[in-house]
Amino acid sequence: MAIERISKVKNHRIFRGFVWPQDLLDFKEKNLFYGWNGTGKSTLSNLFRSIEKKTPVSEGEVEFVISGNKVDGEAFATAQGLPQVRVFNKDFITDNVFTSNGSVTPIFFLGEENIEKQKQVEKLKGDIDQAEKEGRDKETEKRRSEKALDDFKKERAKSIKDLLSSSGGNNPYNNYDKRSYQVKCDELLKLPDAEQKAKVLAESDLDAQKKKKESAPLDKLQILKFSYPDTQQLTVQVVALLKKTVVSAVIETLKDDQELSGWVKTGLAKHKKEHSSDCLFCGQSLPDGRIEELEAHFNDKYNAFIAEIENQSTVIKSAIESLKSCTPPNRLGLYDHLKCDFDARHQDLSNEIAGLKGYLESLLAALKDKAQKPFQSIERSFELVTGNVTVISDLNAVISKHNQETDEFQTAISAARTAIEESLVAQSLTEYQQKRNEVDVVATALQTASDKATALRTEVREIEKDIEEHRRPADELNADICSYLGRDELTFEIQGSGYQISRNGTPAKNLSEGERTAIAFLYFLKSLGDKSFSLKDGIVIIDDPVSSLDSNALFHAFGFMKDRTKEAGQLFILTHSHSFFRQVKNWFNHLPNQNKKDVNVRPGRFYMLTSNVTGGNRSSSISKLDSLLHEYESEYHYLFSLVYEAANSEEEAGLQQNYHLPNIARRLLESFLAFRQPSKSGELRQQLDVIDFDVAKKTRILRFLHTHSHAGQISDPEHDPSILIETKQVLNDLLCLIQKDDDRHFDQMKALVTK
Repeated sequence: MAIERISKVKNHRIFRGFVWPQDLLDFKEKNLFYGWNGTGKSTLSNLFRSIEKKTPVSEGEVEFVISGNKVDGEAFATAQGLPQVRVFNKDFITDNVFTSNGSVTPIFFLGEENIEKQKQVEKLKGDIDQAEKEGRDKETEKRRSEKALDDFKKERAKSIKDLLSSSGGNNPYNNYDKRSYQVKCDELLKLPDAEQKAKVLAESDLDAQKKKKESAPLDKLQILKFSYPDTQQLTVQVVALLKKTVVSAVIETLKDDQELSGWVKTGLAKHKKEHSSDCLFCGQSLPDGRIEELEAHFNDKYNAFIAEIENQSTVIKSAIESLKSCTPPNRLGLYDHLKCDFDARHQDLSNEIAGLKGYLESLLAALKDKAQKPFQSIERSFELVTGNVTVISDLNAVISKHNQETDEFQTAISAARTAIEESLVAQSLTEYQQKRNEVDVVATALQTASDKATALRTEVREIEKDIEEHRRPADELNADICSYLGRDELTFEIQGSGYQISRNGTPAKNLSEGERTAIAFLYFLKSLGDKSFSLKDGIVIIDDPVSSLDSNALFHAFGFMKDRTKEAGQLFILTHSHSFFRQVKNWFNHLPNQNKKDVNVRPGRFYMLTSNVTGGNRSSSISKLDSLLHEYESEYHYLFSLVYEAANSEEEAGLQQNYHLPNIARRLLESFLAFRQPSKSGELRQQLDVIDFDVAKKTRILRFLHTHSHAGQISDPEHDPSILIETKQVLNDLLCLIQKDDDRHFDQMKALVTK
């Protein structure tokens, strides 16, 4: 594929209304553009670069003819089948030579892709610094929040220890510390909220627990061991005795009078003992048989029955006496919280004992009555009263509980301490959790910053590795820069992922414009050999690669460029340097088939970029190369023609049309004097001083050139109306000076430019 022509460039920067002239030959394999500064070289190279980058041209109207097809500038991004293009210009230099100021010695990076990656690296390193700073800030914040949490745990632990520790003994709270507090906090936090809140004791309950943990155990109490009398059996026995009678000879008087019977019985025993036949009471003689009669009344069965009643009474009295042994322990020996229950059970037991005692006494009274009436059968029923064994067991249950608490007193104290601890911890959970959350939040943020920095460092390493893998070997660059400049003062050394450039063995901290251009151009030429670009099928555009190079370096640069681009499918070279132009022109003029009579088949084409004023606006155009530039090695002939034409023009030119003439005149005069006064080359005033010419005119010429020109290049318009007044006259004076100093030369030049 090939670019055949630029059909039109309208209202695009300096190209206001360019249309490809009908008589202008299309581009060929080799194309050379010559144009002074300000004639549109940069604009033209940027249009080529838009094709390379596939970026649309939205300003004005731009149209190329590529391999027979018209391609609009706005379609560069989407057009199919665009050729491979590589453009070297100022933008390429800017995009492909980058200096990193991250170290004392600058590190250079070559290549747009590598530069973008390096810029990305430097941005990432800035992000790393920011992440590390954030990490340091979070680390400080973390230490601060951790200390706050630690101080809080210490304070809470100390308050709990002070409350629950004791002297001696196996008390775990004697060693209570922040770790113990945290364990309990974490334990309670696992519980549901309701259970956590339930751990907080009311003030009264808390006081009770405090009191309990400060108390000492009481002695154990004896279990009440008591069995109730068998009132049922006793009742059966009493009822049987009451029904029983004594069978005997009964003296009626004594039978009916129990008091008398007892008195007689006592007296009978006394008379028998003393063997008295007289009555000891009245002194009278006892009637015969009287003693025998009384003994019959009080016989053995009677006595035995009475003894039986007495024995049963004794049994009942013993039972009554046994009730006195039912004595519970002293309530003062009980734990306070058991006393109320104990008192109630004790009262129940007292009531039971009182009831039994009353019942037994009723049985005893019945026996006493029976003893007075042994000869009578007594029918009597009793409402049986038996002892409630539950009352005793309930009382013993209270005593057992007391004894159990004594046995488990240490456990109870431990439970009280635990309850107090859990209450105090539960009260502080909200604040503890808040402080712990603060630590967790800042720890998470610290980890995030650390992870970010780590990820960024990894990314930087990967990018730098990629840069290193695609960087040109330093020895190749050293050989190329030496060949390009014709000297070895600049050398490349691998440094990190870039290059350290040295000048004569010393790090080059400031590269000149020419050196930067040279380095960029070397990289550009090197890139033409990349696998991504086919040189023989591609299009290469080179815009002023020799800026600021001396003549010797320029010659080497040209040779280097020629060698690296000769195989290009299509080559475009744009330059404002006449020296470089001349070398490229000579190269193209000696191409195979270049000298054939048919210009349409010649591989080398020559074009000129010029600017003129249209409608008050400066505008550039492309035309064929001026014959004077084409035919002669020196630019002098062309400059002479421009000065001569302007000096002899009959048209009144405007400011915009005249602005470039002072510079052209200066270049013409410098070239002329360089041959006429070679010994004073470079000193325009001294060279003019030795020229035999009107002093006033020489002064005017010198002032005009110094005021309105910039040596070596075309200046931007000087908005100075004096140019309109002076230009034509000064140009005529200049021509007169040349004519006077060398009329033969002047005549030959005049004949050349006017033919």
